[in-house]
Amino acid sequence: MEKNICVLIEHENDEVIEPSLEVLLEARRLADMGGYAVTALLLTGSDAGPLCKGLGRYGAGKVCIMEHHLLIDYTTDGYAKCITGFLSKNHTDIFLLAGTSLGKDLAPFLSAKLETGLVSDCTVLDINENGILEMTRPTYGGRVYTTYRYRPDELQIATTRPGVLGVGSVQIDRDIEVEKIDIDISSGDIRTRVLGYSKVDPETLDITEAKTVVAFGKGLGDSEHLPGIKSLVKLIDASIAGSRVSVDEGWIHFNRQIGQTGKTISPDFLICFGISGATQFTMGMQDSRFIVAVNKDPYAPIFKVADVSVSGDMHEIIPILTGKLEKVKEKYLKKHDEV
Repeated sequence: MEKNICVLIEHENDEVIEPSLEVLLEARRLADMGGYAVTALLLTGSDAGPLCKGLGRYGAGKVCIMEHHLLIDYTTDGYAKCITGFLSKNHTDIFLLAGTSLGKDLAPFLSAKLETGLVSDCTVLDINENGILEMTRPTYGGRVYTTYRYRPDELQIATTRPGVLGVGSVQIDRDIEVEKIDIDISSGDIRTRVLGYSKVDPETLDITEAKTVVAFGKGLGDSEHLPGIKSLVKLIDASIAGSRVSVDEGWIHFNRQIGQTGKTISPDFLICFGISGATQFTMGMQDSRFIVAVNKDPYAPIFKVADVSVSGDMHEIIPILTGKLEKVKEKYLKKHDEV
């Protein structure tokens, strides 16, 4: 029987999210090492055709689609019913999910339903010499990394930490087999109902999911300078984060720390103020798409990973930057109102 890795593909606004593409690429790497096939599993409430495009470039050999109007909105019951049914009928050795809000909610439920284990928040996946999946994750607040493996005959479920694996370089587009899967689901299977959506406040959004992040470190100097940072953060609708020093000083909560002992992020845009750029920190943000760094030290290590480097005092630069951005925003809004 052919060995198979199955990856759950999450999507928002008719686009596959990046964390799922990270997992899919990693599944292809593992598959090439251990002789597995790679299946992408799509659950959707509408036509999944556009979502399938490009999945071959990220490593999928086959895409299985589950379409039903009850899957328009994510519910734990609905997704779990469909996925457990799929896995019970289709041989799967490894089932992988991105450790997003959805993945963190769904994976434990699947693990309990399927009576198998779960290794969550993995930062490294590997296939050992015996062809068995090995999963490594940080424990004890990141002070220790622990590697786990299942028994060979068990379904292996794991979630990966978003932003750690990276999307890397995609492959040449391959032909994929697309199969629609029949679904046995009714409204009675779902105990919850989605009433609506509201935009998440960037201040409370998990920094691993933020598209724009403003981070600060030791250069802040004192908590009295926090209002200036927060004004800029609010102006550009960003999420705030920091280095370990900012956490140790009590300027920011631990769950907003970037780095080896914090979180790994890969936003579209990251501004770093007063952060020297020690390896412990840069390991957690070096995959950001565009990085601006501001530091008084012209030789600060952070400049080596930055796309734009600004040598100067953050306390002088932030008010200037905020003022210019306010004018740009005001001009944009005025033009928009006229239209």
